[in-house]
Amino acid sequence: MTERNERGSSVPVEGSQSMRLFFSWALVSVLLGYGVVQTVITAAKLFGN
Repeated sequence: MTERNERGSSVPVEGSQSMRLFFSWALVSVLLGYGVVQTVITAAKLFGN
């Protein structure tokens, strides 16, 4: 897998940068949300019984 820098990519820089930023933040949010949900479920199982 080769890494390209921003200058080497074929897509326009402005659009790809904002989309990449949006998708990276969306991914981080989804992973954080998933972790929080799993933690809450685990806590409910531990302390609920």
